[in-house]
Amino acid sequence: MGFRGSQLNSSTKRGSGFVNTNETNLGVVIDVILDDTHERVSSDGPGDGEAKRTGLIGAAVIRMLTDNTTPEGDLRPIRPYDAYDVSPPLVGETIEVITIGGLQFYKRISNPILNQGNAEKNKGVESYPTDTNNTDNSAGYTESSNTGISSGGSADRETEIGEYFESTQINPLKLYEGDRIIQSRHGQSIRFSGYNNIDNVLAPTIIIRNRQNDQSLSELKEGSQTEEEVSKDGSTIAITSGDYKLDFQPGIVDDGGSTDFETTPTKFELPSELTGTDQILINSGRIILSAKDSEMIFYSRGNYGFISDGKLTIDNGNDGAELDFNGEVRITSNDFDNYWLGGQGKIYLNTESDAEPLVRGEVLLGLLEELIDAINLAVYQSPAGPTKPNPLNKSTFDDIKGRLSEFLSTLNYTE
Repeated sequence: MGFRGSQLNSSTKRGSGFVNTNETNLGVVIDVILDDTHERVSSDGPGDGEAKRTGLIGAAVIRMLTDNTTPEGDLRPIRPYDAYDVSPPLVGETIEVITIGGLQFYKRISNPILNQGNAEKNKGVESYPTDTNNTDNSAGYTESSNTGISSGGSADRETEIGEYFESTQINPLKLYEGDRIIQSRHGQSIRFSGYNNIDNVLAPTIIIRNRQNDQSLSELKEGSQTEEEVSKDGSTIAITSGDYKLDFQPGIVDDGGSTDFETTPTKFELPSELTGTDQILINSGRIILSAKDSEMIFYSRGNYGFISDGKLTIDNGNDGAELDFNGEVRITSNDFDNYWLGGQGKIYLNTESDAEPLVRGEVLLGLLEELIDAINLAVYQSPAGPTKPNPLNKSTFDDIKGRLSEFLSTLNYTE
């Protein structure tokens, strides 16, 4: 399980010679200060002091492998070597302590078991004195006033790796020549690469990944290498160029490589391959883009494409919308109803003037029917007196009246 104390306490090859690790500054972490609630951060050591020594946050309490006598309460916290790039160790992890200008700092030791590193449960107990016959320090071993942890020589004292940390499998990433890779205990990674493409030709890429995908975790053994999969991993940002090919599929991709995304674009022409130019891919379960106090601007030298399995909605609460299309505009709804709702406002078609209002069909139909009925009942004054309302062309008028509804649209409606 990574580097064990017994493995570290041996001879290892370094450069052209051998170094006895008994003489190197290796130790086991017995406590880590993660926030200002830790008792060692108070101004006077343990207690309820109001002032906080927050500079100790990120520090670790370490027992050197060569030290099996100092009580835990007398071990001082050691700060990280790089305070601006802190990767706190775990309790039970073997780390290196270096001395610079008389000050001690710790550095973690890399390990192929990414999530846990070389930490293991009860590792601190292994290097701690368990011989109760040593009476010189018995007073100090009985109880640590600083930690409240029993420091007696009892072999049944247990040391957990952390309060809530759980050891899980995380696989290291495959390397390409010249790579710079940052990986965390939790599956996050940042890769700076130039040759991670099928032909291993220069095509600079940056891949930021938040989580290793479940399929690779179930199929790979611990310690085996893996590689980013932009369609399966957790939230991913891929910044690529040249011959790097983005193997992207929308939706949730299953173990067999099939996606649950259903919509196939009929209007937008997708590129045959996502390669050959500078590209940025953002892929996640949910994406939120927010311009907090100013514009959100989108430019495209080529076409725009919006492809979704769901509904497209635009809610603009304050200032309406203006659309300027320099070309033909077509809107199809695949035989579903279309609604253009203006509320109490006005809708203008091909004009900005209200000089020519639209006709309401049913109202016009009723008025024309009344007009034809009035014509059929028309009475004219003649030398012989008023005529009877029975014009010779009444049948023609009645025929026209019967066909008036033909001018009513069956697809388009207004108020």
